Order: sequence, then C-alpha cells, then structure tokens
Amino acid sequence: MFTSVMLCLDAVEKFSAFYTGSQLQLSSDGSKLFCGCKKEIKIVDVKTGRIVSSIGQDEEEEITQFILTKDDVHLILATQNLLFRQWNWQDKSLVKTWRSVHNAPVTSLALDPSVTLLASGSADFTIKVWDIVRGYFTHNFKGHSGVIRYLTFHPDSERLQLISASEDYTVRVWDLKTSSLLVSSQCHASLVTSMAFADNGNILYSAGKDNVVCVWKTDKWKVYKTIPVFEPVISVIVPLDFPSLIDDDNVQRFITVSSTGDVRVINAETGKREYSNSCRLSDPDVDSKTTDSYIVQALYSTDLNGIILATYDENIILLSKDFTIDKQLCGHLDEILSLHFLGEKDSHVAVATNTDLLKVFNRETWECQMLQGHSDIITSLDVKDNFIVSGSKDSSIRVWQLSPDVGFITLLAMGQGHTQSVQCVCLARATARPKFILSGGVDMTLKVWTFPAESEVITPQVKLRVSCTEHAHDKDINCLAVAPNDRIIATGSQDKTAKLWSVGDNLQSLSLLAVLRGHKRGIWCVKFSPVDQIVCTSSGDGYIKMWNVLDYSCVRTLEGHDSSVLSFVFLSQGRQILSCGSDGLLKLWLIKTSECIKTFEGHDAKVWALSATSEEDYIMSGGADSTLILWKDVTEQEELDKQEKLHKQIMQEQVLSNLIADKKFVRAMGLAISLNKPYKALNIMKEVIKQENGIQQLEKLVCKLRMDQIESVLKFAIEWNTNSRNYFPAQQLLNIILRNYLPQDLAKLSSIQSIVEGFSVYTDRHLQRLNNLLIDSHFAEYCYSCMKTSS
Repeated sequence: MFTSVMLCLDAVEKFSAFYTGSQLQLSSDGSKLFCGCKKEIKIVDVKTGRIVSSIGQDEEEEITQFILTKDDVHLILATQNLLFRQWNWQDKSLVKTWRSVHNAPVTSLALDPSVTLLASGSADFTIKVWDIVRGYFTHNFKGHSGVIRYLTFHPDSERLQLISASEDYTVRVWDLKTSSLLVSSQCHASLVTSMAFADNGNILYSAGKDNVVCVWKTDKWKVYKTIPVFEPVISVIVPLDFPSLIDDDNVQRFITVSSTGDVRVINAETGKREYSNSCRLSDPDVDSKTTDSYIVQALYSTDLNGIILATYDENIILLSKDFTIDKQLCGHLDEILSLHFLGEKDSHVAVATNTDLLKVFNRETWECQMLQGHSDIITSLDVKDNFIVSGSKDSSIRVWQLSPDVGFITLLAMGQGHTQSVQCVCLARATARPKFILSGGVDMTLKVWTFPAESEVITPQVKLRVSCTEHAHDKDINCLAVAPNDRIIATGSQDKTAKLWSVGDNLQSLSLLAVLRGHKRGIWCVKFSPVDQIVCTSSGDGYIKMWNVLDYSCVRTLEGHDSSVLSFVFLSQGRQILSCGSDGLLKLWLIKTSECIKTFEGHDAKVWALSATSEEDYIMSGGADSTLILWKDVTEQEELDKQEKLHKQIMQEQVLSNLIADKKFVRAMGLAISLNKPYKALNIMKEVIKQENGIQQLEKLVCKLRMDQIESVLKFAIEWNTNSRNYFPAQQLLNIILRNYLPQDLAKLSSIQSIVEGFSVYTDRHLQRLNNLLIDSHFAEYCYSCMKTSS
C-alpha cells in the first residue's frame, strides 16, 4: 500500500528559450526550425514546439551567422572568433572547422544551388567564396564600402553569379567564372533587406527599407521597374500559391512583409496591393515604440506553403497561405511572474511574463496564444476553471475566457479603477462562475469587482463595476486569497502584515477581522488551506507561517529557506506544502511535522510562480531564468521500484544461499560480488577454506574471477582485514592474488592506490601482533625448558 503524501518530484519536461532574436532557418520539408539562441542553435520541431536538439553548445563565442544546406544534412556556423564550423546536426558531429580569412565577423552567408560553394560576407566589406567540398576559398571580391548584409546566388547553377547588398546601399552582381564585377547599382536609397527570384531566375525582386521594390531582368541585370510599397520591407517572397482570394491568372505578383507586421500581395505590373493582412499581436497605437521594427525576419516554406515571421520580442508566428495566423511559438519567455493551469484536464497553461501580452500555452503542442489587451506588463494572474483574470502595470484588470471546444481565449471584460500598478488579482472560489474579483496594488487599496453575469457578456470588453474599495495596507499589496466558501479574504503586503477581511452579503462592504503580525519582511504569498481553517503566509524573511482563522494565532512556522519565499501551493489535501523562493529551490514540506521532506533543484534564478494540476500529479514552476519546468509526482513509481528492487534482492539472496549450500562457490562468489555483499563473500571463502585442500580450491576460485571482480573482492578484503577475526581469509586472498597476477595487471585497476593504502595500515598491525605472539611463544618455551631442567 502506497503512502498518500507526496515524497518525490521529477522534472519531466523543461520549456526554455530557443530563440533570442538572432536568425532563423527552416528545413526543406518545413518540419524543423533552426533558431539562434545566444551561443547555440536550437532545433525546434514545428509541429510540437519542442526543442529536439542543440548545436554549438561548446562554443565560447557568439554565433554571428549560420546556414543550413539544402539537403538538410549540414549546418554551417560562423562564430565571433572568425571560424567556420560545419556540423552534421542529425548526429551532432562536428565535420570540420576552418578559418574564415576575414578580418571581421561574418554577417551574411549563401549557398549555391549545387551546395558546393559557400559565399560569406563580412564586416570587413569583403566577400569570399568557398569550395566547401575541397576546403579552400576560390574568390575574394572587394568593392563594397559597407558591411555586407545580404548574399544570394542565381538559381541557375550554370550561370555562377552572386548578388550582394551592403550598408553602402548598393547592389552588386559578381561573375564567378571571370571573377569580375558585372553590375553595381544604386537603385535603392537605403539598406537592401531581401531578394527573390521569379520566372525561373529571369526576374529578380529586391526590397529594402527605402519603401520600394526594384524589379530586375537578370539577362542584362537592369532595373526596369521600381514599385513603391510605402513601407519598409523586411522580406520579399515569390510563393508557389498565392492566397485563395487572388485571381488565378498569369500576372506576375510577389509578397512583401513589412517591418510593421503587414503582409501584402503586390501586382508586379500595376504595383497595386491586391490582398493584405496584419499579423501584429499588439496594438500599434499602444505599442508605438516598436511599430517600425515589429518584424525582424520572414521565411517562406514551400512544403508548408506559409510564411514564418520572427518578431522583435522574440516570438515566432506561422502564417497560412491566406496570411492568417496558423500557429504562434514563444521563443523567449523572459522573466516569468505568474502561471496557472486551466481548462478541462488542465490542458492549457496561462503565463504572465514581463510583457503586455497574455501567453496561454497548449500543453500538448506548446503552441502559444499571445493575447493583446493590456498596455503594460502583466504582473499577476488567477484562474478559476476556464476563466482568467489578469492585473497589469497599466492600472487595469481584464477577464478572459477559454473556449473548451476550440481552445481559443477571448477577452470578456476589463476594469479600470486603480491609480497605480495592479500587483495581485484573485477570483472567487465557491461557484463555477465566480461571483467577484479582487485586486490590489501599489496604491494600497483593495477593490472588489462584480463578476459579469453571462447575460451581460454580449459585446466584448464589458466594463467591470467596483462593488467596494478599501484602503487595506500602509504599503504595496503583494498578494490576495479567497477562502473556499468566499466568506473571508486574506491580503498580504510589503508592510510585513497580513489581514483577514469579511465579505458582506451584497459585496458592498469589507470588515477587518484581524491583523496577522509576525513576519520580519514583506509578505509575498497568502493562501487558504483547502481543508482546514488555516491561512498560510510566506515572506521575504524566509519563513512560512500558518495562522488559525478562528483565533488568529500562529500555529506553525516552517523554517528552511535561506531567502525570500515567493510562492507556495497546498498538496495532498492540505497536508503538504510545496514552496519556492529567490534561492531557486523548491521545498516539499509535511505540515504535521513541520519538516522539509525534500529539496528540488532545477532553476538558475528566482522562482516566482508555482501551479499544480487539479489531480496534483503535475506541478509547474517558472521564474527569472525564463524557464518553465513541469514536475511529475513519482512517489508511487519510486515506491514500486523500491519494492521491486527489494523483492529482486531477496530472490538473489535466496539463490546465493542455495549456491553456497550446493557448494557452487564460483557462481556464489560472482553473485555475492554483483550484489555487493562483502560478508556473504567472506562466508563463501571460509566455506572453501574448510574444504579438503581448501587453500588450493580457494586459489582455483580466485583465478576464475574477472579483473573487475578481483578489484571488488579486494575492496571487500580491506573491510575484512580491519577485524582480527577475519584477517586470515583477507591475507590468504591477497597472497593468492599477488602470486597469480602480474604487478602491471594489478596496476591497471582503477582503485589500486586506495586498495594498497587500505591493506597496508591493518596488515602492519596484524604483523606486529603476530610478532608479539611469536615473542611470547619463545618466552613460554623458555619457561617450560627451565621448569623441565629443575624437575
């Protein structure tokens, strides 16, 4: 029968940063996304959103550029220390490394259609072309007066032409056959960011930040048309299929992705916009600082027939053929401030990071819905069934709802009333649809909001009504909690106190019940026990205190954290607490004994948030290290493994006893060594010595052992040698081994030094004891001879 309390947690999944604003590459089949993440390349499965591999983790410097070969076999990295490294990313093997021969970091890379030539552009204004099969560079082009920002080869491998663009705003075409410059054009008035070929390479579109797209004819490399698009272009794309609303005719068209987040289809003949859509996740009027730099990169996938966008805030958006958002991935969570499970069977996780977007993850695919509503950082969340309430530094709260059928989040209502940042929010607990919402913050006021009735939610963004406002504390309110019956409210503040409040029947009043004093620092978390009349608080002083709701006395204090306890959750029907703190540790407590059962490590910085599933079989933690860790309760599994191990050990010991009884000493000794039973092995040796010609039989037994078994039995003998009763078998064993094995063979044993040191100390003592015994025997013989003479 298994214990009913939790004893052990295991980190079964970790969601960490995989994209930090560097570069993106897509595999040819569209299944893997290669993302630059500091000193590594993270390979992400597009379908599941999970990291499947990492490349370059041993690099000591930043990766400046990387490119994937078209056969999806090799990944070529350019590092800050002017080296190229070619990896086989599937088996994570480094194929070769060579110097870039540039005088500055590499800023752009391109591969020719035959995947034989690699072009590298650098901040030293030069372009070098490498034969990556033979391993040398074939061309060195000079002429640009700025950093090389874009390179591409002509798609016809017979032409061997390279096109480059740099910060001097020029586009140059190089002929690799003659090693000469064919064209140098200043058709753009700003940096060129993208190029795309069309009509089997006969037409080239070039676009940049000068709000125009230039159309080239590649037979003579002349710009024959300039199309104004009236916005900075990050990428120009010629897809296989255009959106379904576009007429299927033979008119030349292309797609532009602007830095403001707009994706448009442009008619190449008339220059008109035929179709457009915005993929911004935030409101450009509110988020005006990043309006002109929202999209930083765009890729087109022929297999997915869609576009992949990278945003300035390190998120990745997958667009369908019709430019609608098909999937969102969060490349970097930044600091995690709050998280909660929600939905049926805890299918989703709502996360608040230091951004104005509410992020809701699907646990199966890690697809992230990034929801715009707040205009400043979301500081806190609370969840009740499918409802979410969020509080923000914009002094407002918002109510969201998860649609269980489709999994989408919609904004139900918003409330504006605080004069400063909202630090904490809480939903009522007693009913399926909460009756009220609590909020508190820097303005030191506690507000009770009436939850909108189902009939009121006709139009989006219903205005929430404040039922009651109370000046609750003398400093910031950090945390809130509601009792399971919705009758009592608990608040915790930076003023080192927690307060209990009684809620009026009509939600129009709050009555102060008690002030809980005892903490020496500000209170970070407060929660009611799910089963007892207990309220629990945690503080910056490192203590967790439990208070009786009836007489308001402190009934228990949990001590163990060395720094602030930032959050905790009740487990095992209120019998346990799992806490987290600014030391990055999770501690599991048994309330009955006030004992810390176990400490778990997994985070590298403060752990701000904890949440448990409704079944309490999974727990998720998040903190300042931008990592979500999913912990699983493995108590039952560990208990099963322990019982299975014990059962197996009992069976093996029985087998060992049977082998000894049947005098099968060689097998018995091998089993005793594998079970790590030194005294069983000693008994076997004593039984062998008792046999007729015992020493000879012992020698035969020892000679049949492997070298690793010899090492193990020598370690056993060290222990036997410490006892004068058992030293004889140990010395006999040592004697046999020294006579039958060469010193050079024994010297190869990994622990030979400790074995020699262990034997020498007690062997000297035994030798001294035998010498003393020998002297005493001579004295006894002398006495006997004297007595015999006198008689």
